[in-house]
Amino acid sequence: MKKCIVLDLDNTLWGGIIGEDGMDGISLSLQAPGNSFIAFQQAILDCYNRGIILAINSRNNEEDALHVIRNHPNQILKETHFAAFRINWNDKASNIKELATELNIGLDSMVFIDDDKTNREMVRALVPEVTVPELPESPTEYTKFFNSLPYFTGEAITDEDKMRGNLYVTERLRKEEEKNFS
Repeated sequence: MKKCIVLDLDNTLWGGIIGEDGMDGISLSLQAPGNSFIAFQQAILDCYNRGIILAINSRNNEEDALHVIRNHPNQILKETHFAAFRINWNDKASNIKELATELNIGLDSMVFIDDDKTNREMVRALVPEVTVPELPESPTEYTKFFNSLPYFTGEAITDEDKMRGNLYVTERLRKEEEKNFS
């Protein structure tokens, strides 16, 4: 069983590119095709509720990306669901290594989900310990594909398991607050 899902944002958690399309231009609505992204986010949230850690690895302007996560009315996954963020212009393989260090988990316990084939291939080549499934081209297939992955099923889910994601988020918030004091 894997411990952490590392997620891209543009064309993975929502349709479109936030830096080009703006919040009103991305596809994240109750009608098709935006509803495919909402269903996909709900499947990921179900994993979070079973104790899977969530992290973001996105090539974006952090302010633009977080604006959607915080404010889009149809965004299911909120800032409080993510234990760590790498929203920058660095390569995704380096970001994944940093995420693993920050979360204090092994690279082999991570699954990287990204719509971009080039990013998937780079992570496979540079960080082979990370599992990188081949996400379908059509967002309408994301949820079914994700639910078919064998990495997030477990026999018994304890209360501790259910709290794991929340504990990592709490630690991130504690570290952010710690920066405000000398």
